[in-house]
Amino acid sequence: MQSYLLQMVNWTVHCGHIGLVTNVELLNAVFQHFIQMWRQQEGARKEREAREQSLYRYHTQTCGDGLNEDERDEKDIASRFPSFEQVS
Repeated sequence: MQSYLLQMVNWTVHCGHIGLVTNVELLNAVFQHFIQMWRQQEGARKEREAREQSLYRYHTQTCGDGLNEDERDEKDIASRFPSFEQVS
């Protein structure tokens, strides 16, 4: 990007379209636009990360008995097979 900006400044000075003071203003406008684009991309990235994290947060919630998947499987297996433990 730096080489592009230098080429732009050289071209405008060479052609005489813009003076040196205006080049500074032009560079300022380019950098302001760059900063604005960067902030928009950062905001979009943060929103995307927040959405992805919220998906994982809700994924771990369970309905009904309050057991997670492993506990539910263990309870299901235990109900299908008899226990031969002696109860005192």
